[in-house]
Amino acid sequence: MFIFFSSAQSTLVAQGDLLIFPKRLNFEEKNRTQQINLANTGKDTAVYNMSFVEFRMTEIGAFEEISEPDLGQKFAAPFLRVYPRVVTLAPNESQTVKVQLVNLGKLEEGEYRSHLYFRAVKNSKPLGQDEAKETNLGLSVKIEAVFGVSIANIIRKGVSNTSITISDLKYEEEITSNNHNLSFDINRVGNMSIYGDIAITYTSKEDKLYEVAKVKGIAVYTPGTLRKMKILLQKPKDINFKGGRFNVIYTENESKEVIAQKELNL
Repeated sequence: MFIFFSSAQSTLVAQGDLLIFPKRLNFEEKNRTQQINLANTGKDTAVYNMSFVEFRMTEIGAFEEISEPDLGQKFAAPFLRVYPRVVTLAPNESQTVKVQLVNLGKLEEGEYRSHLYFRAVKNSKPLGQDEAKETNLGLSVKIEAVFGVSIANIIRKGVSNTSITISDLKYEEEITSNNHNLSFDINRVGNMSIYGDIAITYTSKEDKLYEVAKVKGIAVYTPGTLRKMKILLQKPKDINFKGGRFNVIYTENESKEVIAQKELNL
């Protein structure tokens, strides 16, 4: 069994017994080497293999593995070196992995992206192999999951001309589940990806402000131009979301600068 996870909404990526920080790497010509901290929180010694994988991001934020870049997409893997590529960690042990920008002379202007994939090897059998053994009742099979997690590695050369807008903002109340959702589109135009956090506030008719949702780590990766969002709202007590207004604020992850904002009057 193979299970894949991609980093998403926390500052510390965790999968199984492996903790990873940071959850993404950004490279520029003046920022050529970065470090990743790995920690084994489990009770057993574990081996982790590192390699690059390539993905496209769909409109709903899912990742699809690809071997060739889409139109307008560039892979970062040919310009990155990882060392070491295999790490063995005892219980509660940590280690630093370095990722270095190389082949700078071959970099053209634009953005390059690949995902560094960490795969745990629990034993000496080939990865994902089922363990079979004879019993009195016949053949039994033991299936062990192989866990993996990836983080985006992005190289940027040149000046960004990317702009972001939020559109098609809609409020929905699900009567059967009593859930309250806000859906909207994030639209990207330009030569670079965007990555940031979403905060949603509600202002009542009495002009009282409530924070009703917060989601970290929302990306729109090149060459994609659209990210469709649907966020579950936390309804304050005695508030019915009628007659007020919602405000969606999309802020850049590093600088916290507001990059897009949209209001919806109810």
